Amino acid sequence: DGVALHRVVPQFLTQFGIAKDVEQRVEWDERPIVDDFETTDFQPGYVSFAGSGHDSRTTEIFIVMPGTDQEQLDYFGTNSWETPFAVVDMAVEGSVLSKIYDGYGDMPPWGNGPDSDRIYDEDGYTTYLPENFPKLDYIDRCYVVEEEGMDDTEAEL
Repeated sequence: DGVALHRVVPQFLTQFGIAKDVEQRVEWDERPIVDDFETTDFQPGYVSFAGSGHDSRTTEIFIVMPGTDQEQLDYFGTNSWETPFAVVDMAVEGSVLSKIYDGYGDMPPWGNGPDSDRIYDEDGYTTYLPENFPKLDYIDRCYVVEEEGMDDTEAEL
């Protein structure tokens, strides 16, 4: 709850998933998720883990934005940490994805948006983001509505 949509690049991606709670941020940053090594074609609305190298995934994920060109769609998934695991369940063109504030652009060094490393700092959500990026959008609350492919016993575990 309260997670910043900290990297918003029109016709490319929106990235989020760094916990607002500093203890959760530190815990999950130290527990990388192993790569899947599956590839598939990406489409706007696909949700994938973000990463920076082999077995580097944490809680950060991205959504492929509407209007992403085919060359970029073909490039997504060429890295082992990029495997779609969900899709935005709506027509993505003209959806809420198009209304996320994108005025800061990409993260450094490609843009003037928030630096992910600074968000992980203890004051990432208390000082850094509100003082430097006051127009960022946030996810108020997130929860699982229904698990596909799991029976009731597995869902309770």
